[in-house]
Amino acid sequence: MKIPAFIRLTIRNIIVNIDIGTLIFMLGLPTLYLFVMGFMFQGIVTTGVPLQSGGSVSYTTFLAPGIIALESFTAGNIGGSMLWSDRRWGMFERIMVGPFRRIDYLLGIITVSIIFALVGSLIMLGFSLLIPISVIVTPESILLSVFAIVVGTMLFSSLFLIISGLSKSMQAYNTITIVLFFMLDFASTAFYPITSTTPLWLRTLSGSNPLSFIANILRDSLISSVTSGTFFYAGILLVVMLVFLGISLRIYKSIRSGI
Repeated sequence: MKIPAFIRLTIRNIIVNIDIGTLIFMLGLPTLYLFVMGFMFQGIVTTGVPLQSGGSVSYTTFLAPGIIALESFTAGNIGGSMLWSDRRWGMFERIMVGPFRRIDYLLGIITVSIIFALVGSLIMLGFSLLIPISVIVTPESILLSVFAIVVGTMLFSSLFLIISGLSKSMQAYNTITIVLFFMLDFASTAFYPITSTTPLWLRTLSGSNPLSFIANILRDSLISSVTSGTFFYAGILLVVMLVFLGISLRIYKSIRSGI
């Protein structure tokens, strides 16, 4: 039986991205955040961190779902980086003259991003259990967690594809992505909660950050309780993903081979 074209491209993308640099970026940095920030701040935040669904937990327990959420963000960058690199070195043109369609290429880079995000999330969950933290394992929590990771990865893949399609140089692409990483990482609920003492501008920025939606869904699903707010975040995440996906598809269709 013939293997579908996008599966063959997915396998190629996995092989290309299994290198020390990608593994450090995908696993090393989140692991550093988890253990260093977890243990360092745990000694400072001794009263517990409040949850949006009610109650409070230790800082390490609060942090773990946020670190898992980061995997969607870091994996989403793979698609944009691959598109830029393939265009820069002529691989995109070579693939397009082969037995592949544009949709095959697009599905290939989105699929590899989702695979990396799911595997990375499982590894981060495993590391989190070493802290240790207690997680809720039910069919609902598993489905919501997978939904958040997959949809979140597609959202960020679309975002980085947009940046890759519009960037005129590698320096421009790298600069934009670095700024986004700092802004979206640290202006989100991945590392700390939004409270009444949070400045309004920062509360607004964090509350509208897609990474916050993913972290909130994972936090409710894995360590707290699923509420109507959880499904609200899930709905918003899905809508934002579809918007970014639509924009990325329009830009992708107009991309020419080469830079």
